[in-house]
Amino acid sequence: MKRVSIIVMLVLLCSLQGHAQFWISFGWNEPHCQNCLWMEQAIRMTNRQAAEYHKIIHKYGQKIEKEAQKHYRYWDQSAKNIYRLRMERDRKLQRILNPEQFRLYVRFVREEPTRIHDWQGWFNNPRYSHYRPSNVCYRYEDHYWHCQWEYAGKRWVDRFDESRWYPGKYDRPHPNNNGHYRPGTPSRPNNNGRDRERDRNRKERDRERRRN
Repeated sequence: MKRVSIIVMLVLLCSLQGHAQFWISFGWNEPHCQNCLWMEQAIRMTNRQAAEYHKIIHKYGQKIEKEAQKHYRYWDQSAKNIYRLRMERDRKLQRILNPEQFRLYVRFVREEPTRIHDWQGWFNNPRYSHYRPSNVCYRYEDHYWHCQWEYAGKRWVDRFDESRWYPGKYDRPHPNNNGHYRPGTPSRPNNNGRDRERDRNRKERDRERRRN
């Protein structure tokens, strides 16, 4: 019986260890990182820029991965730390990239976050699929992925309207609501006596105009 208990415990530990791994494989030990190479070519970095870029992306990517693996009880703290790490990463990239390159960086990253070994919605961890992130997690996530970067006075400033933020503000629109304007459904006419009298008078005026 004791032997069976030990075997069960070992199986559980092995399964938890597997689940604890980041659910997206970024291949930190690959000799040639295809994600970094794609970005380096798309942004047209110099060799020196590319070398620095690779170091920064991998350094902060592994730190973000470590925070994302923490127990769900620490998610609020992890959300703050991940936001701080992301901003530190981008500030360092701003020093090695020119403004046009950084604009392209933001554009490409928001199209596909895995290009910088990151993941939008890091708390969607299969291990904790039954737990709902707090508004703190959503706010920090939205702040990073939806802030507006502005270049003024030789420095970058991130703009985000905290006062008007609410949970779900940046969620994808419903399939039946693609964001285009739809005129409201006109109200049905009120067929009371006054409306019928008004219609009758209008028709009589139209007849008088035709006669004249």
